[in-house]
Amino acid sequence: MPVDVSLMLSAQRAFLGRIHPEIRMIKVKVIDKRLELCSILDSHISDRARDDISEAITEIIADFPVVDDFIERLEISSDALPKENVIEEGWIYQRAE
Repeated sequence: MPVDVSLMLSAQRAFLGRIHPEIRMIKVKVIDKRLELCSILDSHISDRARDDISEAITEIIADFPVVDDFIERLEISSDALPKENVIEEGWIYQRAE
């Protein structure tokens, strides 16, 4: 099932100005009142980038009072990005590679 459009727009707005060069992909979805955010990175992120991701998550949660928990996954990988339905999986950003 596709991710709620309002969630995707909220996440895109929250990440405006917060996408750092090491971020390859970001996806977001809500499952059972839990926000799940996954970022695939090409290297370790700076403290500034980490703070920006944390602030973006806070903004997304503020837009969705139904959310009562969250999971944040930061994965470092140089493998090809997953081949999946980007709408159903809630992709909000993909770096050109």
